[in-house]
Parts: sequence; C-alpha cells; structure tokens
Amino acid sequence: MKNNPSQPPTAAEVAAYFQGNEATEYQARMIRECGQRLKTYPFERVVTNPYLLACHHRFCPDCQRRRAVDWASALRSVIDRESMPAPNSDTRRAPHWIAIRLPGVPCDASDLQNQLETLIEYLYLARDQPFWRYNVRTALRLLQVEINQVADRELKITPTFTCLVSVSRDLLNAQIQGRLIQRVTRDWIQPENPDSWLGPHSFIIPTATTRERDSLQNKVSRMIENHYPHSNRQTFLSIVEQLKGVKTVAMYGPEGTLFRPPNISQADDFRYEQEYSVSRIGEDLPESISGNRGLELLPWHIAK
Repeated sequence: MKNNPSQPPTAAEVAAYFQGNEATEYQARMIRECGQRLKTYPFERVVTNPYLLACHHRFCPDCQRRRAVDWASALRSVIDRESMPAPNSDTRRAPHWIAIRLPGVPCDASDLQNQLETLIEYLYLARDQPFWRYNVRTALRLLQVEINQVADRELKITPTFTCLVSVSRDLLNAQIQGRLIQRVTRDWIQPENPDSWLGPHSFIIPTATTRERDSLQNKVSRMIENHYPHSNRQTFLSIVEQLKGVKTVAMYGPEGTLFRPPNISQADDFRYEQEYSVSRIGEDLPESISGNRGLELLPWHIAK
C-alpha cells in the first residue's frame, strides 16, 4: 500500500485493506461501490436515492474528500463573516487566528484508543477554564494520526490535535510575546520522557487577504482528507477500530457552543458507522441514513 501523505489513496486501495477478511469484507464492497447505483451491501440492489449513492464509510477517500471540502468551506465562511467590518466597530476586536498543535505521546497501535481518551479529556478540561473560554471565540479542532518507525523498526502511533482558534487581542499579544505556548504547555499532557517529544507548538495564521484565506482553506481541506495514515494492513485496521466513534473534526462557536454547518453532520456518519461495523448482513439494521429497511430497499422496490 502507498504511504505517501501528499497523495491520498484511491477507493480501491483503501478497500483492499478490508478485503480478504470475513469480518471486514463487506466494508471493502461498500467502499469499492461508492458512487455506483448497483450495490451488493447489505444485498444486491439498485440505488435510486442520490444520497445513498455514496457509501458514507468514514474511511472512504471519496466520501472523506467531500467532508474535507465541506468543513474547510465552513471554516472559511466563519472567517469571512467575522472579518466583515461592522459600523463603528472597534478594530481591536477584529478576529485574530492562531493554530495550536497539540501532539500526543507516541504509542503502540493497540494503545491508541487510551491515548485519544486522555487527550480528549485534557481538551475538555482546558475548555472549561476561564482563560480559554473567554479568550477563544471560534475553534476548529482537527485530529491527525501519524505513524513513525523507531530505532528497533517498531511502529509508533502519534495522535495530534490541531486547533485553529479565533482569539482575543489579549491572546494574540500572548502569542507574540511567547506567553501563550507556555500556558498551552502547562495545560497539556506531560510525557514521562519529554526529551524526545516535540511538544505543543503555536503560530499566527494570516487571514487578512483573500489569498491567505484561500491558502488556509486548501490546507485545512488537505489535513482533514489525510487525517489517518496508510501503513501495513494490520496497523491500519487497528487504527480504524480504535477511531470508531471518535470525532476527527469539531467546530465550536462563541462560548464553546458547537457550530454545525447545515450540510455537515458527523452524527450521521457515526450512526451509520455503528450499524455497518456491528452488522455484516444489513437487514437487521434499523432504518437510518444507510437506507436499510427504508422503502427503497424493500424487496418489491429493488430493481431486478
């Protein structure tokens, strides 16, 4: 399999990870048939509902590409809206955007889920602190999973959260003076061996011009599209299993309220993920966006 982060895999290449194993073969069919009218999961049928043409599998590169574009466009709309000058507005309250990179500690593939639970707990603790709650207006949180080979050729997994945040002028000054990263480091995890750990990093995101916003939008789209690595089959399937139900993208609006663009719903993907990862037959699944037991899939509606 390819492992080039700059070149996303094709649907056929991702499907190959799931192929050849009775427990995941049906997911390979889902991904291979994404966008096609003829489906074999959960049984042979012809899809007429345009929404059900996509497989909605969380690791389908075609579906993930669409999600990435939607999330990046949502962020762009927030930046554009916040940057619009209001009558008699105070220029000191103009939006300022900062990226904060929060790496986890490299771990074995089998320990990824525990690591993620720890990192997410730290994020929730920080969000409840007045310092962050009152100084962060909007935040887009992205999860990326990286694989590195250590000296003994063992693979280590590093989950990293990147937070793109619209901050107050005070927090911008703290970034310029170097005080922000000190606060971030204090509030983040403390590894047992910090010498070989890069630690948190922060920098200012330029958003003043259209060109800068275009560049940011494209980078965010690529980050979301390439949020997980493509290593050997065993490691990949282990990562897939442990990312089940984990939000890879989350956007928060003023005072921490979740900002949901109308055309994006991770909840739907999670609900479908619960279904296709539990049942390999499909007929016993409840009616949902997967279309199972919907009118379209009833035997007398299936094209012969």
